[in-house]
Amino acid sequence: PVDPEPVTPPEPYEPTITELQSSKKQEISQACEQAIYSGVSVTLADGSVEHFALTEHDQLNLFGKQVQLAAGAEQLEYHSDGQPCKYYSAADMQLIVKRAMWHVSYHTTYCNSLNMWVAGSETAEELQQIFYGADVPDQYQSEVLKAYLLQIEAMAGDDVDA
Repeated sequence: PVDPEPVTPPEPYEPTITELQSSKKQEISQACEQAIYSGVSVTLADGSVEHFALTEHDQLNLFGKQVQLAAGAEQLEYHSDGQPCKYYSAADMQLIVKRAMWHVSYHTTYCNSLNMWVAGSETAEELQQIFYGADVPDQYQSEVLKAYLLQIEAMAGDDVDA
């Protein structure tokens, strides 16, 4: 019998940097969406704290409340997570909308800067350092993210949740 030729195992597939960047951007995008959708807790005028999810549907509903506020509505119907619909004062609704808009804008801006970092990465090792929640190196921070980070720092100094 003839000995079969030795079989050389195939080389493991090494993804290109472009493929790794694409995968990392998808991972960051999903984490950003989850962070936004998880929503915000808002301290209302009476001192109570209510939580509001911010799925795209919730965002549309809440941001639509701005039209009612602009029209001078004194009471606006809405609901916090898992609660029945109730009326909120114009002042409370303004707090809820402002906090929600800040949350969505911050996470969108942060995600954008992470994506700039991903795009600027040249090695798989560098990409492995990037994750949602990482501090973005200064050269990849947009002017807008820098402004948000200063706001967060100022709020932390006031013992207010960012």
